[in-house]
Amino acid sequence: MLWADGVRSRNAAVAVLALLLLGAWYAHRAMSVEIGWREYTSDPAKYDGAQLTFPLWSVTKIVDDQHYEISKVVKDVPVEGDATALDVGDTVSVVADFSAAKHVAVARIVEVHHLRPWKEGLGVAGVLAWMAAMPFLFRIRERRIEERGRG
Repeated sequence: MLWADGVRSRNAAVAVLALLLLGAWYAHRAMSVEIGWREYTSDPAKYDGAQLTFPLWSVTKIVDDQHYEISKVVKDVPVEGDATALDVGDTVSVVADFSAAKHVAVARIVEVHHLRPWKEGLGVAGVLAWMAAMPFLFRIRERRIEERGRG
């Protein structure tokens, strides 16, 4: 059995190790594979005018009214476009065209996600509610987790 008493600890350790390895693999790929901004800046002439999409990136710097920087996996991507309605820390989705001459992403569509912090807070509240409910739904008896209300 997968979670029998004799192998429970080993299987849990293998599952945690697998999750850690999956996270490390993703982090390595995200930082080393040249796609999007990294690919376009490695050969600017080839990608001049090509479309870039930056979903849910954070505004990290406002340079002036027409220039700002956004970050996610790639840090400080320069964007040319109206920055008057933006603040540092805003979450934005940007559709832009790559400009080889200026070495910037020229914004065509910018959507500011004003409710994003509330959405993240709601997710945290859900996790906290789940953690608070666990003692009422389960108990530990003889080193086993049991559902409350069952024999």
